[in-house]
Amino acid sequence: MGEGWANCPLTVDDTVKIAVVNNSYPVYNLATHKMLFKFKREGHQVFFSPRADMWSLQCDKVYLSAIFTYDLPELCHDANLLRQAGIEIEIGGPAATAMPQYIEENTGLTPHPGLDERFEHVNGQFYATFTSRGCPRNCEFCLVPKLEGRQMVEYDDFPIPIGKNPYVCDNNILATSWGHQQLVVERLKGVRNLDFNSGFDDRIFVKDPEKYWRLYNQTKLEAWRLAYDVPEQKEPVKVCADFLHDKGVDYRHIIVFCLVGGPGSTFKESREKLQYLIDIGCSPYPMRYRPIDSVTRDYTPPGWQDGDLELLFQYYGVPFIWRSCEWENFKK
Repeated sequence: MGEGWANCPLTVDDTVKIAVVNNSYPVYNLATHKMLFKFKREGHQVFFSPRADMWSLQCDKVYLSAIFTYDLPELCHDANLLRQAGIEIEIGGPAATAMPQYIEENTGLTPHPGLDERFEHVNGQFYATFTSRGCPRNCEFCLVPKLEGRQMVEYDDFPIPIGKNPYVCDNNILATSWGHQQLVVERLKGVRNLDFNSGFDDRIFVKDPEKYWRLYNQTKLEAWRLAYDVPEQKEPVKVCADFLHDKGVDYRHIIVFCLVGGPGSTFKESREKLQYLIDIGCSPYPMRYRPIDSVTRDYTPPGWQDGDLELLFQYYGVPFIWRSCEWENFKK
């Protein structure tokens, strides 16, 4: 979810026309929706767009946000178009925090780094929510330490998400205090198809699985999400899966994020990680590695062939396929 924002500070004293641009559309960008809600509530005329368009070119102020770094070239193009029209601009989002120098070099603007307190605590009806920020892990492939920090910050004023598949986006909910987790469950236990989308840290879950089961089983979870990104997670994720199986949870509801194509990894190793998750009774969810300072969408890891990552996604990302066809037959 996109958070954070850039220069040309806006002072909103009178009613103005404001455009909010989500350069990572159609991915849901929580920050842009918070901004829309806040500005509308303040009485401003607000427009939403996936790109700078005829409406934004008629506005007094435009906010541009990108979640992914590969969306930055289009964001910079939009920023320059708007600047030429004399429109005031702010730039932000996770991608802007990851690559501020790229934006400065291509637009002359300095983006807002990290989270923006002007919008962080806006309360409204959104499809997603954060009940906490931060993660104590320091994974080299992850932007969270730079965007949110490694210290956990807990919110007790978080909006309750709505929609068919409401998301809780905390990057490491199990790293928060026990009291905070109890508060979260108490407030969200009536929400249907609740998705703790970043998952439960299996290295924490495995320390007392019964405790976490009793707490989070009070919610109407869409699935139990775990992760197998680094080697030290191999055994914990199996222990967690075995525990959930004993509780009657089948493979369809144990979804494990699995980083593939990461630094130093091979195609063979990545495939073995995904197959291991199937073998222990989980549904693998392949996660494509991309350097956090790259604007290239189609990244091929060193030593891999073009199309290797796509092959893993086409097989291991579709349960119907891996349950009905052996890998060797699929590859043929």
